[in-house]
Amino acid sequence: MVTAAGTGGQVRGSSVLLVGQVLALAVGFLVQVLTVRNLTKEDYGAFAWALSVVLLAQSLLPLGLDRANARFLALYDERRDYPRLFGFMAVEAVVILGLGTAAVAATWALTGPIGAVAPSQQAVALLAVLIVLAPVQAVDIVVVEMFAVFASPWSVFLRRYVLEPLLRLAVVVLLVTGDRGPTFLAAGYVAAAAVGLALYLVLLRRMFRRIGLASHFRPRELVLPWREVAGFCGPMLLTTLVAVATTELAAVVLGQSAGPEEVATFRAVQPFAALNLVALYAFTTLFTPALSRLAARRAGEEMAGLYWQSALWVAVLTFPVVAVTTAFAGPFIAFVLGERYATSASVLVILSAGYYLNAALGFNGLTVQILGRSRWVLLTSVVTLVCAGIAVAVLAPRYEAVGAAVAVLLTLVVHNVLKQAGLAGLGIGVWNRQHATVLASLFAVVLALAALGALLDLSLWVALPLVALVWLVVLRQTRGVLRLADAFPEVRKVPVLRRLLG
Repeated sequence: MVTAAGTGGQVRGSSVLLVGQVLALAVGFLVQVLTVRNLTKEDYGAFAWALSVVLLAQSLLPLGLDRANARFLALYDERRDYPRLFGFMAVEAVVILGLGTAAVAATWALTGPIGAVAPSQQAVALLAVLIVLAPVQAVDIVVVEMFAVFASPWSVFLRRYVLEPLLRLAVVVLLVTGDRGPTFLAAGYVAAAAVGLALYLVLLRRMFRRIGLASHFRPRELVLPWREVAGFCGPMLLTTLVAVATTELAAVVLGQSAGPEEVATFRAVQPFAALNLVALYAFTTLFTPALSRLAARRAGEEMAGLYWQSALWVAVLTFPVVAVTTAFAGPFIAFVLGERYATSASVLVILSAGYYLNAALGFNGLTVQILGRSRWVLLTSVVTLVCAGIAVAVLAPRYEAVGAAVAVLLTLVVHNVLKQAGLAGLGIGVWNRQHATVLASLFAVVLALAALGALLDLSLWVALPLVALVWLVVLRQTRGVLRLADAFPEVRKVPVLRRLLG
């Protein structure tokens, strides 16, 4: 098993990152609420549909190079292979800008055929503006990762969790105060992304000069490592596409079959359901190197301990989110989005259940990938994409927003079953008794909260403190399996916390 100190350090560091993400998500939450409340349902549905198409295009444009960026840049820098290092950057620029320009040109040229599958002509017009986001954000992702490789993590933190959310918030504030429409919002999103990218390109150039990397740039000596990266990028592209298509494909198909208002019903609550993934993403940063080191030492028992301990932490930390967004979805939606989105409550419950399952099972896909089962990752991605396409095509046209949400849930279930099966034979195990017991207990608690809420018709202001109180009880009951005092020894110094959790 992983030592308490080792697990505690990993949990402790990840929790600091979790706080940073929560601060950014608070701004994002405000942006979503202001946007949905200040656009008509039809306007928001058209905007959301166009944005979903852009996100799908953005995931395809880099051809997996964005996922390979940190790996190859760090590798070439370590080897001092500067011709290939700058050559890899050139490959990224050529691929993203080339395909991005083609995507923008195709969208502008094919507005007629796009209109045949779009929910409205307004959605087509908004897509013509927002499509510029696809190459801009694709380039932005690789630029920010260059800071992660060559500079301090604070540069990444400021760009992803401070600058970008605040720029979008500024656009939405102008939308609200100026009583403007979705076209202004689309143009504002593009402008905010362009400003952020331009600023970081300038800072990137200065950073390269400061660390002496710019002096090694010689255009005539560039080596373009096409073959070296091609084999690595294929599976990465599919993995990225699965992550994006799971939700965005449902929104795109829903727009074509049911119209913009159903897209709004579905898409308005998706960001709230996705809050169930926050703890998972926060833990990813430190889980990856920790597992990689254990894999290098072939420490199978410690790998199993790290995996299931991290999954337990994610499941318990995410409990308040899943409780509010499922057991009290009705009052939550009524408060944040208003009564016109009351039908979105059932969509939120379904999506939250799927996202929580994805989070609570831990880093199954990442673990399978790190431990070298690339063929399984590839097979899993292909099967998941096929299932997603079939589920959406069958359910969205017939059951509209609820059908699209069910399609997402089914896709997440299939994806996680396959990823979990991939853990077999890796020394980790497909399931863990402690983990399964905790999940079953949490599921029972959520059901009890839902029954209590329905019976007493609890308001959100009663539900939130109730969920907080129940969560503290959950923490106390699971403190042994979580090794809470080892991860956070400070709790022993606070009398109230020591009695509650110690």
